[in-house]
Amino acid sequence: MKILIVLVLALCCAFSAALAESAAPTVTSLWYIHGGSYMPVSYNVFTLGDQVCLSIDRVPAKAVDPAVLDRLAEIARRWDLAAWDGFQESDPWVLDGSMFSFEMTFSDGSVISASGDNMFPPHYGDATREITALLTGLYDPAPADPAGTYRYEGEGFGGDFTLTLASDGTFTYSEGPLSSYLGTGQWQADSHYLTLSEDGDAYRYLAFIPVDDTLYYSEEESYPGFPTVAVPDGGRFVKIAEESEESAMKLVIGETEVPVTWEDNASVDALRGLLPLTIRMSMYGGFEQVGPIGQELPREDRQTVTDAGDIVLYAGDQIVVFYGSNSWAYTRLGHVDLSREEMAALLGHGDVTLTLRAD
Repeated sequence: MKILIVLVLALCCAFSAALAESAAPTVTSLWYIHGGSYMPVSYNVFTLGDQVCLSIDRVPAKAVDPAVLDRLAEIARRWDLAAWDGFQESDPWVLDGSMFSFEMTFSDGSVISASGDNMFPPHYGDATREITALLTGLYDPAPADPAGTYRYEGEGFGGDFTLTLASDGTFTYSEGPLSSYLGTGQWQADSHYLTLSEDGDAYRYLAFIPVDDTLYYSEEESYPGFPTVAVPDGGRFVKIAEESEESAMKLVIGETEVPVTWEDNASVDALRGLLPLTIRMSMYGGFEQVGPIGQELPREDRQTVTDAGDIVLYAGDQIVVFYGSNSWAYTRLGHVDLSREEMAALLGHGDVTLTLRAD
């Protein structure tokens, strides 16, 4: 009889634990930033309609597997992140260290909020290593530059409503062929919003949530809205695919000409102006080859997770081609359209010469 009672109690405890686990609140969003004298890195997970989106640093978000929310909840339980809530500590004696800010929200409305300056809560290193490994693993490859032309999926004023973001940070939009209004100004993107500030109209401020090749209009963050077309909250502007054209700049690694998709930015334009150009490259770190360009180019460095085939500008005056991956602040120049194995065969067996020439 005693054995039966013990068995029943054990089964009840197991059932209760399983029920509690299944009823545990799930993560709905995460905002985490860590840095110091070196450029800080931010991680932003949020939901948009039925999509779960992820942005790392100041680049457009991308849609990711919703299971990431469960994985984050598991990490929170395993390292007891609830104990972090309210942590706000600093060490005034450290003049050059690192800081963090962390906010995780759950489906039951609870929030874990913590921040520190050279002081960290229990298990900080273990938990954040798991979180950053999880999120960076989902963020490969990095999303495309938001520059391009987008078409509103709804009805414009008499026809197509298009919005063009130029790579130099300016924009234009036309609400349709029957509208005489032409919107112009500057755009900028952060870890969550892409915002448009119009020339000559300090009070018109338009905000979007960029995800992959779609801009979702945010009515709440915009004021007062578009002049003649009422775009609803969440209205979609979808990027129009441009016809592919053969690049006017060719890349030769050693004796092998390789296919490259070049970025549309000021750095690539300046590089093209130096053609023809030969650069003696050197292997570094077991994942890249780097060489001096000979002069400084325009740059817009962003914290970047690179992959095999990526071509970047480092420190404004050096070109780097990857056959592995790394994370650092770079300006993207382009991507060699070959496999990781093909890149390793070209770059992983000694220093090479890189030649850039006009078509």
